[in-house]
Amino acid sequence: MSKETKADAAVLLLRTSCSKQDIDSSMNQQEPPCRNYIRKLGFEKYNVYSIKESSTRGNRPKFHKMLNDISASCGCTAIVCASVDRLSRRFNEVQELDLLIRQGKIQLHFVLDKLVLTKDSSSTEIKKFRLLLADAEETATKISETTKLKNKFCCEHGRYPGHAPLGYENRPDEYGQAWIYTDKQKAPLVAEIFTKFANGGSIRQLVAWSREVELTSVNGKPLDTKAIKRILQNPFYAGKFSHNGEIYEHCYEQLTEKDIWQKCQTSLKHCQNNGQ
Repeated sequence: MSKETKADAAVLLLRTSCSKQDIDSSMNQQEPPCRNYIRKLGFEKYNVYSIKESSTRGNRPKFHKMLNDISASCGCTAIVCASVDRLSRRFNEVQELDLLIRQGKIQLHFVLDKLVLTKDSSSTEIKKFRLLLADAEETATKISETTKLKNKFCCEHGRYPGHAPLGYENRPDEYGQAWIYTDKQKAPLVAEIFTKFANGGSIRQLVAWSREVELTSVNGKPLDTKAIKRILQNPFYAGKFSHNGEIYEHCYEQLTEKDIWQKCQTSLKHCQNNGQ
């Protein structure tokens, strides 16, 4: 490790995505060694950024908020995290980090990787960082490819690889495998939406009715016109689902018949043409 300038402050970065692949790198496992490390640096007070977001998808708003907070502060801040892959898994973020390091705004401390990057770091340390980042990116890519293959296999065998819509619930079957069951309380009410609409009921009437029977969304919110339309348009209720632009037939219980669902689509199109 090269001789480095002491940081003026420290922040603790804990990151996990919401996927099962990160279960072994949970917040609780990252936190203790990092806190001990920060104490050895001589800091008793420091900010903690607990980030739950993918490092390979999206714009990472929480991660960039941390960098913006640090950029707006005075002096040099040591960003302490368990390992390189907790900081990032993609090379397109290196340029921004390199700039902050060269400006003396940040240091990167990777506790488990036993690596520190500062503006005075040697070429060997920089190379090690990039190799670890390359490994992290490769691992993320392989996981993504494996997930896509598994999802495609599930789809081709009638298993939906996602969160079930209103009226259903995701839970393991008797063998511990992921399955989708009907929600005994909400499924009959969702089925009734299709029946009422197919028999001439309006969207507004269905909104009012859903509130009378206290049918709420998966997030517990009252259903509005948009929510009712999404339910009526969703082919899952009639035995099919869409995934990555392809239509598959699923093997779960249907909440409405295909002819009723199709009749609802015709009525919806009529409503749309009439500005309803």
